[in-house]
Amino acid sequence: MRVENKKIDGDIKITDELTMNGTITGSAIVANGGKLILNGLVKQDVILERGSCADLYGEVEGDVHNHGGELSLYGKVNGSIYKDGGLIIIHPTATIKGKIY
Repeated sequence: MRVENKKIDGDIKITDELTMNGTITGSAIVANGGKLILNGLVKQDVILERGSCADLYGEVEGDVHNHGGELSLYGKVNGSIYKDGGLIIIHPTATIKGKIY
């Protein structure tokens, strides 16, 4: 497992297990077999590919797109959530500003 406590500029593709405590200025793409544990901030979108996993405790300023992964939302999404497949668990502590499609 990798832990990042810093700012990452631009988009990032996650193929392993990443705990992000800092900021991603672009989008976070979680690939098949990858896992994102977000305690920090993603300034754009979070995209889950088929076979991926994301636990979002922090904040996403954009949208979340689930294309067949497992999403657990505990934190805040300022955009909308788009489900094209997979599983979405929204905990009572979560806040979604947009809609769920």
